[in-house]
Amino acid sequence: MDAITKDEIVKSIAPVNGKYFRIDNPDDYAQKIITLGKALTIRDSDKKLMSYILYYDNMPDIFISMIWTREDYRGRGYARSLIKELIAKTSKDITLEVSPDNPAKNLYSDFKFNTEGVSQGKLIMRYPRRLAIMQPYIFPYVGYFNLIEASDKFIFYDDTNYINKGWINRNRILMNNSDLLFTIPLEKASQNRQINDIKPIIESGYTKKFFSRIEHSYKKAPYYSDTLEVLNSVFASKCDSIADLAINSVVSVFSYLGKDIRYTKSSLLSPPTIGMEKSDRLIQITKNLNYDKYINSIGGQDLYDKVYFNDRNIKLDFIRPELVEYKQFGDTFVPWLSVIDILMFNDKQSVKKMFNSYSII
Repeated sequence: MDAITKDEIVKSIAPVNGKYFRIDNPDDYAQKIITLGKALTIRDSDKKLMSYILYYDNMPDIFISMIWTREDYRGRGYARSLIKELIAKTSKDITLEVSPDNPAKNLYSDFKFNTEGVSQGKLIMRYPRRLAIMQPYIFPYVGYFNLIEASDKFIFYDDTNYINKGWINRNRILMNNSDLLFTIPLEKASQNRQINDIKPIIESGYTKKFFSRIEHSYKKAPYYSDTLEVLNSVFASKCDSIADLAINSVVSVFSYLGKDIRYTKSSLLSPPTIGMEKSDRLIQITKNLNYDKYINSIGGQDLYDKVYFNDRNIKLDFIRPELVEYKQFGDTFVPWLSVIDILMFNDKQSVKKMFNSYSII
């Protein structure tokens, strides 16, 4: 536990007690924290408290009882950095309660805390410890981002075999009120080769044609210029494999939105699990990373059995994306296009909301 005193807790609570929460006996509350709880703190050069998190780690979950930042230090990201530190310290789910009118709930939502219910007028929010694993896709559709948002950590499955006519190097954009498939050319692509061993062919002739299509399709879209910057940054990157190019396309979207993504690549994990049966490999990767919950896209229902995973002490869930319509150019909405289409027609806040529009089954 970071050093924090009972008096410091009591004094910090006093100015805000009754605004978004009510602690009837701050002395008892502070004593309970000192005795049973833990704290993470940030202090200034004079050792005065700037920000802290108080929490309990004596249950299956971590429960955050208080997040506080001194008034003259608010808006500088201290609470955010402490939440990150707590997430990094534990492999357990993290829960908290927050008043519906407390703007801090937006910070928690940015960290993927999901609202699970209401208790005595407060929202119950949970940070779920789920692992997701998926092949890297180039500028994928919204369901891919739903999967990332539903997980604590995302594994790009880059050392699996390439899939012909899959979504690794292809996706769909809008063209004349219909969908148009674009494909990144590859060098010696084969289903007998791993994704991270196949190079993309990003030459001037291809990029000129690609961006010409983008301009023709989206020049009048409200967020054309912003989205074009994202596309340019991805295609200007030096990637030795289609896996890295696809990963960059996903990470760049999160960067554009100002969101974090906790991820790694299966090719970097140790010990290696290549050669195992599909379900067994996913289970082993999940266990190797100290998770006991694994989440897959809805299409995995035909491939993976919940009972099989459960018998091996891994809880398996599936994610179902919600179809969220938005204004394109025409009167008829064309669904499930690349994230490129979503970025072209929607502001950042709306995109974030779409990424969190899903159900878990």
